[in-house]
Amino acid sequence: MNTLIRLLLIGSLAWLLAACERSPTLRLYEGPERGRAEVLTVRVPEQLEILTINEQRVERGNTLFATGYQDLQLAPGEYRVVAYYKELWDLELDNHAVYRSDPVTFTVNGKGGEFYRLAYEKPENAQQAEHLADNFSGWVENIATGERRDTTASGLVRPGLFTGLVAGSTAAVAEQPAVTSVAPANSAPAAAPAAAAGNGADMGYVDMLKAYWSQASAEERREFLRWIAE
Repeated sequence: MNTLIRLLLIGSLAWLLAACERSPTLRLYEGPERGRAEVLTVRVPEQLEILTINEQRVERGNTLFATGYQDLQLAPGEYRVVAYYKELWDLELDNHAVYRSDPVTFTVNGKGGEFYRLAYEKPENAQQAEHLADNFSGWVENIATGERRDTTASGLVRPGLFTGLVAGSTAAVAEQPAVTSVAPANSAPAAAPAAAAGNGADMGYVDMLKAYWSQASAEERREFLRWIAE
């Protein structure tokens, strides 16, 4: 059994490494590819982890070894993006800390060709990062006009490695099937994919590992990679 689990872990890691080669642009609309003038683009910094868009968990590209941002391409309309702040900060010597915030809601309402970004006041040191995680807020900015819209509370709690999967108000989010496209809030909702039978305990090993990995801190991921290399 230990050998099987180890092989599954290695397979899951290979899947994650392959995902890192994906484009920083993620298309989240149905149908044939559209030009930039026909889509709404939302830029998301790597420090923001998206939980849901319009109450749906999306199949977001992995940015484990990437730096910078990811651009979401959406059909024009209104979107409620629930996301939380997470960042690794180096402390003195070899110590470090990972800070996570409670999720907040970024509301984007845009037309084709418009470009928005999700933003926040970036901390300059670990102390500021800790304060930001405890009191996180941000805004949505129209790149062309500079107009901003502040975030609102999401009602969800700060996610963790295990609590987000088995307890608390983020559990339902973690168990939702991921989708590859999201309809605007003002359009007719698309049929939701059928949920897997049973609860988290019935998930396959690989699915569970992917879920655990998505919730792990940077240090937890490093520890896992060191263990694989042994």
